[in-house]
Amino acid sequence: MLDNNNLKFYYTDENNKNFIYLNNEQTFYYLNLLGTISVDYYNIYSPHDNYFVVIVFYNDQAIGCGAFREYSMDTVELKRVYVKEEYRNNKIGQKIVLELERIAKEKGYKFIVLETNINMPEAIRFYDKLKYLLIENYDPFIGISSCVCMKKRL
Repeated sequence: MLDNNNLKFYYTDENNKNFIYLNNEQTFYYLNLLGTISVDYYNIYSPHDNYFVVIVFYNDQAIGCGAFREYSMDTVELKRVYVKEEYRNNKIGQKIVLELERIAKEKGYKFIVLETNINMPEAIRFYDKLKYLLIENYDPFIGISSCVCMKKRL
């Protein structure tokens, strides 16, 4: 178990070098897990402008991240939640999501939505435990059968 006193949150945007590094590592993780990533993946999942990013550091090493961006006037979309493999099962992902939810609520948003992959049941269970509910796929995921969309009231 990690010493929580050595965990530090850092707030930034999508241009931060640690976020870019973790984001690239996450892309390779998905490639290994899912076997293939389409060209559309990069259009849909690559970080865009206006991300609010949280990076978690442990002993000065970036070990996890997450982000959100505005989806609509009252809703943010959770993006790029990732924890390095060797640091998983320490509730770091949960801490990242809860911190992003707190900040989104503080900024006046009422809902948070997300998309994950049907072939990632551990991610679906993770969000279910955090009280996210399954919803119909939202744009740009409408009609993509491998996508699972979820929503939570903040």
